[in-house]
Amino acid sequence: MNTYVLTAIAVLASLIILLVGRNAIKSSKKKPFQKHLLVFFGSGGHTGEMLNLLNALDDKLYSVRSYVAGSDDTMSVSKASLLSNSLPSVKSKIFKVPRARYVKQSWLTTPFTAFWSLLGSISVIFWNPFGIPDVILCNGPGTCVFICLLGYLAKFLGKNVKIVYVESFARVKSLSLSGKILMPFVDRFLVQWPDLATKYKRAEYIGIVA
Repeated sequence: MNTYVLTAIAVLASLIILLVGRNAIKSSKKKPFQKHLLVFFGSGGHTGEMLNLLNALDDKLYSVRSYVAGSDDTMSVSKASLLSNSLPSVKSKIFKVPRARYVKQSWLTTPFTAFWSLLGSISVIFWNPFGIPDVILCNGPGTCVFICLLGYLAKFLGKNVKIVYVESFARVKSLSLSGKILMPFVDRFLVQWPDLATKYKRAEYIGIVA
């Protein structure tokens, strides 16, 4: 698994350097003072937790938003659409990306679906009509790993992206695989149980958001 992760990171870096370049940093249809927030809806309980987090945000602070969900996740897309319609003052767009791995999918076929997920994530981050996001907010599962790592690599292209990962309510004693991978790369790693904050130095306890 570690080899796969390292290979994925290397592929990410190569694709960004070869296909994107620094010009992508400059393309944006938002005003300079507007903050662009990218939100990933991870389906099921992850989406419910994310909606609770978004309810606590100031709409005026993040008036430009990209909502991202799995291409087959009709529930999350529907929730994102309802949220978008309820906030007329917020400029938003919904993006669909292929899942990196499906439930019960064989690990042998995962690299193929992960590749398409990577391409979709590159489009959302670097070819976004709003420009590269200022803040990325994710809470799992696997597909968000590509999105967060791409945001991290954008920093080396001159974009100061802030990445916030919120560990799932279901993770009480240990981190999810996505959390373990992303902890070194995110700016803030938030957990909902105090034991995790005690166990992991970078984790910040914020209480229950579910």
